[in-house]
Amino acid sequence: MASLKSRLGAYNKKPISTQSPTTKPQLIHTTTHVARFTKHPISGTELLLPHSVARDFTGDVETAQLLFFDLETTGLGASEQVYPFLIGAARQLDGACELTTWFADTPAGEEEMLAAFITQARDTVLVSFNGKSFDLPLVLRRAEKYGLANSLKDCIHIDLFHTIRRIFPEKPARLVDAEARLLQFTRAGDISGAAVAQAYFEYLHFGKSNLRSAILQHNVSDVLSLVSLLARVSTAFHEARRGEHSWAYKIHRDKSANLAQQKQLLEKKSANALDGRDLQALAIIYRKEKNYRHAARLFLKAYRHGKANAIVDAVRSVKRCGHATLARRLTEYALAREDERVQRQLVRLF
Repeated sequence: MASLKSRLGAYNKKPISTQSPTTKPQLIHTTTHVARFTKHPISGTELLLPHSVARDFTGDVETAQLLFFDLETTGLGASEQVYPFLIGAARQLDGACELTTWFADTPAGEEEMLAAFITQARDTVLVSFNGKSFDLPLVLRRAEKYGLANSLKDCIHIDLFHTIRRIFPEKPARLVDAEARLLQFTRAGDISGAAVAQAYFEYLHFGKSNLRSAILQHNVSDVLSLVSLLARVSTAFHEARRGEHSWAYKIHRDKSANLAQQKQLLEKKSANALDGRDLQALAIIYRKEKNYRHAARLFLKAYRHGKANAIVDAVRSVKRCGHATLARRLTEYALAREDERVQRQLVRLF
């Protein structure tokens, strides 16, 4: 028989649990969303790009390499208080535009969010709007803080902000301006970019899910608009290469094309289809080739199309052809009609 002491001790023993000990649930700091789009949610335009797109006046890039990205941040500048809390990145995949967004539900989610984006962006061609000046430097700086190895600074980067301002006369300063002027739509009911940071702070403090949804929708529009804008830019570059009259064509002809390319672009059009600037540019090419007779005719046409200083070049070319009398008559004609600037140049020729 058990002793009284051992029997009493049984009451003090802790019951043996048959359940495994519970572990503290891991906190979720970053939420990942993946969605597929075939059309822009606001404009309704198709988002599927061709196999390749033009990145500039001479080079193309395969669409499969592109990664469109945009950040939402706690502010502007380079202070420690400025960090990204949302990154959206889209790519063309299986006949649709697949958009991934990483949202830091707490500030502690930044490192995880950055690591995921860096992994997806590796060996891609980045596409952004003002990303060279702000988005990418911020990602690189914050990644360095967390010791995240990356090679994003070595990626080809198509910054649509700079590209659009170069090849379109509208020269938008903001993404919403580019949407209105180049894509012909405006956002209704969307939270403004300036209000996104405050909305995030309020979401963190009050937990309002509607603010979180508004921020996510704003970023979706930002990223998908990059796809539509690149399609518009690529079309402009292709038109420029074909010599079609456009703002991009003028820039390509004057700044990017070599002399042979310039001549080919200009001669694709009939002389009657060329404006004064075109005629003067083509005349300069003929003059460089020492075809002074043809150059003189084109300079005179440019003059009749309103290029006042073309008369000076016309007189020079006529003189090189040995027609001094005709050159003097042209000079007398222009001296009676043009301003002092042109008159001074003409007088120096004799």
